[in-house]
Amino acid sequence: MIPISVCIIAKNEEANIERCLSSLAPYGFEIVVVDTGSTDRTKEIAAKYTDRIFDFEWTDNFSEARNYSLRMASNNWIFMMDCDEWIDSIDIEEMNYFRKKMPEYAGSITRKNITGDPGDTSSTNIYTDRTERLFSRKHYYYTGAIHEQLTPKHGGEFKTLLLNTFIGHTGYFLTPQEQAQKAKRNLKLLFDQMVAAPGDPYVYFQIGKSFQAIDDFQKAIPFYEKALSFDLDPSLAYVTMAMVSYGNCLLYTGQAKKALGIYQRVYDSFTHSADFIFVMGRIYMENQMYEEALDEFQKATTFEFSNTAGTNSYQAYHQIGRILSMAGEREMAIKYFELCGDFPPALEELQILKEAPEGI
Repeated sequence: MIPISVCIIAKNEEANIERCLSSLAPYGFEIVVVDTGSTDRTKEIAAKYTDRIFDFEWTDNFSEARNYSLRMASNNWIFMMDCDEWIDSIDIEEMNYFRKKMPEYAGSITRKNITGDPGDTSSTNIYTDRTERLFSRKHYYYTGAIHEQLTPKHGGEFKTLLLNTFIGHTGYFLTPQEQAQKAKRNLKLLFDQMVAAPGDPYVYFQIGKSFQAIDDFQKAIPFYEKALSFDLDPSLAYVTMAMVSYGNCLLYTGQAKKALGIYQRVYDSFTHSADFIFVMGRIYMENQMYEEALDEFQKATTFEFSNTAGTNSYQAYHQIGRILSMAGEREMAIKYFELCGDFPPALEELQILKEAPEGI
């Protein structure tokens, strides 16, 4: 057995937990499931894959539950998963090398997040993030009541390395009713955390993100603004995400002119992000600055990685095609729409262009 324990906290996850555990089964990990009060078949399903199932009384604090799971593990090395996640691919040899040679590091993995309403396929969106999941409990533990963060023990330095491991996640692939219920739970915990730690910008970011998840963009904006008012390192993933989300919320609420001034001021600090560059292009579009928008969308296509699916490829190509179409560059517009593959908005505009007589 590999000396790594997979730790999972669960409550009423009968719809998801089998997919998660079956994806882990081939690799020989110890699996530790901490149940915080399930009333469905969660524990029954988990028992097919592990006998390391423990009950934990829910305390409105995710970190307390996660840290309990660390204590229940037989191994010092932990791979943290959630029930609504599954393994896409994993490099076991790399994991073993990492734990032997880099004991004070936390291994970061790539997660593909599928969001939207299961009853409305047009709402489906995919974004990618990187999150620290492989670590030694000798050096790390969790802090924060919700959207808990891996934290070095004894004030140590946080060291991380990206691993060649990929997981999927459907935690926000929910009906509007489910999304609203989850946001209500999250916001209660986040507001409690905000009172306890008013100087933590990450909490304000997560509050903004929770409001945005239920399309309440107007309420999200002041929390993104509060988070971004701190003296933050733009290279931190959540800071970049906050800036991108803030820009999107301003666009969704018709504040493109305000967004333009803000994004132009901070532009040089976020040119490492395809998502930021893409939103900059959208802001220029909304301000009818089409040449500038075209430049930004073309820049976005030069990035190998983007958090939101397509902002460095088909979404950017679609926006370029729109600009060229408006400029009367029919053939070039068709070329860019064709680069979008089966992206529905591009297919619609491609059909319109091909059916329209030339010169119109």
